[in-house]
Amino acid sequence: MIMAVSALLAENPNPSDDDISDSITNICRCGTYPRIKRAIKRAAALQGGN
Repeated sequence: MIMAVSALLAENPNPSDDDISDSITNICRCGTYPRIKRAIKRAAALQGGN
């Protein structure tokens, strides 16, 4: 998942929720996808994408 997010942010520094969903194809049963999306958006903001 970390590598997928790294590749996503390298290609798209300001991803939408749909962009994130399309690029993070790992399936997990933990149910933390909303938190993961928030973390990706925060990482994008810290990199200057937002």
